[in-house]
Amino acid sequence: MTRETQIAEDAALWVNRLDQPAIDTSASRAFDAWMAVDVAHRDKFTDLQALWHSDALIEALRQTVTASATSDLVTPSVTAPPWRKPVVWLTTTACALAATLVMLIPSLSPATYRTGIGNGRSIVLADGSQVALSGNSELRVRVLPWQRVATLVRGEAFFDVAHERWRPFLVRSGDTSVAVLGTAFNVDRQDATRTAVEVYRGAVALDAGQSDNLVLRKGDRARVVDDRITTQAPNPAAGATAAARPDWTAGWFEASDVPLSVLIAKVQRHSAKPIRLRDPALAALPVSGRFRVSNPARALNAIRGAYALDIRYGRSAILIAPSRADQGS
Repeated sequence: MTRETQIAEDAALWVNRLDQPAIDTSASRAFDAWMAVDVAHRDKFTDLQALWHSDALIEALRQTVTASATSDLVTPSVTAPPWRKPVVWLTTTACALAATLVMLIPSLSPATYRTGIGNGRSIVLADGSQVALSGNSELRVRVLPWQRVATLVRGEAFFDVAHERWRPFLVRSGDTSVAVLGTAFNVDRQDATRTAVEVYRGAVALDAGQSDNLVLRKGDRARVVDDRITTQAPNPAAGATAAARPDWTAGWFEASDVPLSVLIAKVQRHSAKPIRLRDPALAALPVSGRFRVSNPARALNAIRGAYALDIRYGRSAILIAPSRADQGS
């Protein structure tokens, strides 16, 4: 038995034991000691405790018990979780549930999706939700019986989430989280502390940790910068029709007083060469306008003309600096 499997079985048995009407003091001390041994114990117990009370696993448990039970065991009813039955079920159910959970653990591992520079990707998740992933992006998804969690490591993604009343969908981008039940929305991780969210259908709850939660509905958009949420003017195009999609899916980015570094990051998703700012102060330069980011040369040329910048194409990188005329003024 592997260490991970042993931890899972121990956690399942502790969940069952603590679910009883009464537990003695010695058992409480033993549980505290077990939890203190390793963070893996705490993580697995938290996951399995939620799973233990999830009606979504009733059918999976029934099938597993039916297939593996000995002839003297009665097949549990699917109308109610068997661990909520009388005490006679507790011992056999604990063993069966532990076995079920252990077998399910590999399938509950997160899936990672990555895209290369300039290459987007369409993804259909296990629950039927659809995700459009922009170039140079990374998304980790874990579809669990009681919740669905997607972590946007970098880049941008448009989510069209399958509605499941009992199983919420959560998207994390740094310290920002977007909670939904069934909707379509866009999440743009612009840098480590900056995320933009825009809703195309339904509603989401935006949580930035330090700020109060904010509910965004169709057409609403907001930015999270350093854990502070700022709402923006509604986008009349967002959610105008059921087929409405973000500009980036067509290769565009509409900047509204955003730092130049954000625009450069957008262009970088389509540029094979790294784009570098010769003067770090340029990163904070506010820019506005509509840019064809899927065409790096075109987007950079627009930046050059609008913001008096010097763009140089080197062998290994594209360099951006204040124009010589601007430096001499």
